[in-house]
Amino acid sequence: MKVSVIASLAVVAILLSSAGAQKTVTGKHGSTATGSATQKGATVSGSGTATGARGNTASGSGSVAKTKTGTSESGVVTGPKGGTTTVSGTTTNNGGNTTASGTATGPRGKTKSGTATR
Repeated sequence: MKVSVIASLAVVAILLSSAGAQKTVTGKHGSTATGSATQKGATVSGSGTATGARGNTASGSGSVAKTKTGTSESGVVTGPKGGTTTVSGTTTNNGGNTTASGTATGPRGKTKSGTATR
């Protein structure tokens, strides 16, 4: 689970790294995804919604803030059945070593945490 928590945080960071206007993408079979990101100072926030061809909808939002020693990330995703998953974490750069840690809480309240140093 360590890898998936850190990977989730990385995805949030990558998706939010380029703040810009709202974007909409339409899939081959009628699915759509809409998202937007904004930047205010050292914080980038974004949100999006995806609707499948059969009408199932999932939505999510997240933010990444630059700190003095790294970044702080958080995000929340609501699935098509209403279940919510939240992720939060930090990355810290200490003189050449980067440490990433994060926590994910699933829709049933189960929490997993992980830490990695490189």
